[in-house]
Amino acid sequence: MKKAAKQPAKTRDLQKTRERILYTAFKKFFMYGFQATSMDELVKETDLSKGAFYHQFPTKFLLGYAVVEEVIRPLILDRWILPLRDYENPLQGILDLMQMHICDTKPELLRYGCPLNNFMQEMSPVDGGFRTRLRSALRLWVKGLEKELLRAKEIGFVRKDVNAKEAASFIVMFHEGVYGFLKGSGNPELSLFFREKMKSYLESISKEGTLLA
Repeated sequence: MKKAAKQPAKTRDLQKTRERILYTAFKKFFMYGFQATSMDELVKETDLSKGAFYHQFPTKFLLGYAVVEEVIRPLILDRWILPLRDYENPLQGILDLMQMHICDTKPELLRYGCPLNNFMQEMSPVDGGFRTRLRSALRLWVKGLEKELLRAKEIGFVRKDVNAKEAASFIVMFHEGVYGFLKGSGNPELSLFFREKMKSYLESISKEGTLLA
């Protein structure tokens, strides 16, 4: 069997540097906002030389675009879409993931909201590059949920008359609204109330008699 070619050391180092910058920037943008974070802060935080940093990302906007495409998009898939494939009933999966990523999130982290929502609120109105990429990330989430809801219809967990695209859009909108409300209210205990409302909605689109845990 032919062995895969090893990646050159220099290429590996450049990739590690890129990832280091991306995840540092993601954290800073998430906690403090894109516009409030300076490139000088990020260079200092990564402990890289300015040359190494700017070689990867010559401008803050290019860095911000990369955070959306290379960090936030995969995060959406890993948190909200791919785990649903392990569920016989995707509706239970949707509820469980809400419990995991919202209700069980530590209050000190929950107060920062949702990375995608934060970027949309701050940058979509002012920059077309962000707007295009953020809309694409949002569509990725909706499309992934729609696919799982269609699977749920095929195997009899969701009513045949339910529009899967509309339901997926509502679920994403609900999640983003909950993140925003909890961030604004400073009351993370309300997450359990919202979970019950999502449970009621999911049961309303389920085949009659289907109950969720």
